[in-house]
Amino acid sequence: MGISMSIRAVYPTGIVFKKVVSAFKGIVDQIPIAFEEPGFVIEALSPDKVTMIIFEIPASSFEEYTITSPVKVVADRDEFVKAFRRATKRDKVSFEYVEGVRELKIKVFNVRSNVEKEVSIPLSEIGFERIGGIELNYEVQASLPTSEFVEIIKDAALVGDEITFIYSSELNAIKVSAYGELAEYSTILKQFQPLSYLEASISSAIVKYGVDHLKALAKVLDLADECTIAFGPDKPLKITLNIAGGGKITTWVAPRS
Repeated sequence: MGISMSIRAVYPTGIVFKKVVSAFKGIVDQIPIAFEEPGFVIEALSPDKVTMIIFEIPASSFEEYTITSPVKVVADRDEFVKAFRRATKRDKVSFEYVEGVRELKIKVFNVRSNVEKEVSIPLSEIGFERIGGIELNYEVQASLPTSEFVEIIKDAALVGDEITFIYSSELNAIKVSAYGELAEYSTILKQFQPLSYLEASISSAIVKYGVDHLKALAKVLDLADECTIAFGPDKPLKITLNIAGGGKITTWVAPRS
């Protein structure tokens, strides 16, 4: 009997994986990966359970996506990050997994130079229960350029260790602030300045998050020009990005009490 190949997936843009996994490095200690009929999913929770990330790429965004049966594996984080270290825009990435083998083969192939690098990533477990996204109704939702959001996070991080989001229907705006012993920071986000969208079903909301948790996500935010944020009283901050080529990243950061 021949070996039964379970998975072969080829993705055209290596840089996407490089940025996503380098952000994962600062947040999670292992990489749970699911190859399922609809597509590829990494679904990871930080050890402190404060941050959750779901990175999804539909099967249609892959150049090739062959799956004989759905597979869920947990990959070694550091090896996984290393596999994409030199990936660029011109690199294709392929994943191969054979049933019964405790490793995932990743190839990074440079289309221009014809150079191929193959790494076998050790798998700590085969099969895990998917947590699934956090389904909540959010009172406040807004979209803005990711570059602006990254700047806000960086500015807040210079001042204090938590960042406060305040929505007020009177202002029809979101105020973001941070306070430290020596300084304070605040900015107002309004429709068109710089929000492209703002919707709220509540007259006011105030919620705090750890700045470091948001800062760790900055590398991922870089993958899209715009992001959508959603929050509400005592709810995690939800950040959604649509990546060029059909992928999507959703992250949740638990509020500070």
